[in-house]
Amino acid sequence: MRSESDKYWERCWREEEPAQLYKYLGGYYKCESKVLDVFKEHHVTRVCDAACGFGAFSLAFASNGFEVHSFDISETAVEITCGGLREYGMDSSKVKVASILDTQYPDDFFGGVIAHAVIDHLTVSDAEKALKELFRITAKEGLIALSFDNPEAEDFETAHEMVEEGTMKYKDTSREGMLFHPYGWDEIEKLLGVHEVIYKADNTREKVVILKK
Repeated sequence: MRSESDKYWERCWREEEPAQLYKYLGGYYKCESKVLDVFKEHHVTRVCDAACGFGAFSLAFASNGFEVHSFDISETAVEITCGGLREYGMDSSKVKVASILDTQYPDDFFGGVIAHAVIDHLTVSDAEKALKELFRITAKEGLIALSFDNPEAEDFETAHEMVEEGTMKYKDTSREGMLFHPYGWDEIEKLLGVHEVIYKADNTREKVVILKK
């Protein structure tokens, strides 16, 4: 049975116009980024784009020569990602519907995993489970890249209820069912525990960490 959060993401992607998203994807085709550089430096070849959304990072990695597998809880997001990859001449056969809590990939399957703006849209208990699952599917010495959105005033002002300490579930029509936990560095460090952090960055939009298994 789908949760309210899962239903929100399906509704969210159904409201998007794929053709417009595919134009936006152009900025990710053969792009450059620090995360890509770190993955290359560590000789990662097979990557998982966890909760891929419309496939921006799937395209970024695929167009830079990585073997990319992608999944999302939303069937529509998966369809959009497949279409976007094909639009730019990339393989779309490794995209599937799955939950970040149960990806159905084998143990130690990937050299690297990226979960962009995903962990902060879960309850803390599910975030811990998701992180455990991402480590399970990542090979020894592999990398896990995570990003956490920095909150804006609107995030706190939009109608919501607190479902646990620090985690908001929105009640406003435009975001109904969406979860958001705005993480500070102290909470991120608590979530990551003893895992080795090899890269971290903070900008106006997001906090980024790369972990090594």
